[in-house]
Amino acid sequence: MRCHTKRISILSLLLLTIGGCVASPQFSHDAEAYRGLPYHAVTTQTPPQGVKKVSAANLKKLIETNLAPVLIDVYGAIFREESLDFDGAWLVSTPRKNIPNSVWLPNVGKQTLKPVVQQYFRSQLMELTNNDVNKSMVFYCIEDCWMAWNAAKRAHEWGYSHVMWFREGVDGWTDNGWPVEASEPVNLPVNE
Repeated sequence: MRCHTKRISILSLLLLTIGGCVASPQFSHDAEAYRGLPYHAVTTQTPPQGVKKVSAANLKKLIETNLAPVLIDVYGAIFREESLDFDGAWLVSTPRKNIPNSVWLPNVGKQTLKPVVQQYFRSQLMELTNNDVNKSMVFYCIEDCWMAWNAAKRAHEWGYSHVMWFREGVDGWTDNGWPVEASEPVNLPVNE
């Protein structure tokens, strides 16, 4: 019994010591960090700070209004450095269908963006919103995709004030029997 008490005390002391050096996930101030691989994994129910989570039903209502948000699909594609010297096209392994009137910006929701992808994302947001940081926008991917969460977080951090995250993505949309349309990603900026 006495050994057990000592073990608990030593273990408690060790955990306190380690806790002072390494952030515990449940008490971390970095809980809002960008999420990395695997991107297709169960996501939180909580959107990033400053971002609103939108349901499929509410998204459909928003789309049907005169103030429809900008819809941005962030589903991944293959980045090829050499494409920057030609047409800037992404390598798409399978055809993609997304919510009608969406814009597909691949890989803008990765944990860390390559400089060219960051520039691409910033310039696309400016163009899609006509430089209006108050324009509503919705980020999505497939269900349980951290890239949509990351992209929404990043857009909000860049000053966009009406950012929404559609957690269920295309899967949640089609589960309701609503149509999708074939999509091609917006090309990257080419080298001059």
